[in-house]
Amino acid sequence: MSLAFNKNGFPVNIGDRCSIIGVIQAVSPSVSGSNSNVTVLPPLTASTFICSVQDINTPEGTSCGPASGNQVTVGNDCTVSGLVTAITSNTNTGIVGTNTALLTVQLFRSGLSITVPSGACNSDNV
Repeated sequence: MSLAFNKNGFPVNIGDRCSIIGVIQAVSPSVSGSNSNVTVLPPLTASTFICSVQDINTPEGTSCGPASGNQVTVGNDCTVSGLVTAITSNTNTGIVGTNTALLTVQLFRSGLSITVPSGACNSDNV
């Protein structure tokens, strides 16, 4: 039995690729450049994570991603992609196999490792 389920209710496993959804909370420095850090708030938690601006894809503009000239703007939706390296059941609920299980995800572009609820992700299992 999987310890984690993605936002669509499908199991998430170690080694799955995942796409984390969230809202941009801050950009530092305030003008996004290739060295900027972005603070993202995923759903199902009050905890943010920090990643590189290069990890962020944004839906506005002609195509996704800052490389296409889209602005990384506070308040906008975004996605961040990586590989699930660990899964921990959320001890706050005491329930195994929920969408609040915590995923440790290594981001594809920056290589940073972050922790997010599994329900904030799409994964290989749809």
